[in-house]
Amino acid sequence: MITVGHYSKPEDAHLLRMKLGAGGVPAYLRDEFTTQMYWFYSNAIGGVKVDIFEEDEQRAKEILDAGDVEAPTTIPCPACASQSTRTNETGRRLSFLSILLLSFPLPVSRFKFVCDDCGHHWKE
Repeated sequence: MITVGHYSKPEDAHLLRMKLGAGGVPAYLRDEFTTQMYWFYSNAIGGVKVDIFEEDEQRAKEILDAGDVEAPTTIPCPACASQSTRTNETGRRLSFLSILLLSFPLPVSRFKFVCDDCGHHWKE
């Protein structure tokens, strides 16, 4: 088995698995339930992996090169219109830390985004 993609969210891995399956390439997810149950281990284990058989590698490359698989969409930055944006994980990490230290989560905003180009933070 070879890995053709890895994602931090199982939803994104399922999209790739379904696109490969629609093209006739059986694909399997690895570490899906681990990242769902222990989300704080997701980066440490490499996220959810999409695996295929080695004999299907050429067909999978054809499917991926054909543009059938869309990358997860990013939200453009409202300040500079850059596509190089990501979710801000600081709130999630602080919430986890508060669970460890205080035994209950502190309310932290989950919908903050940050632009890698200009550093702008915003809520959608």
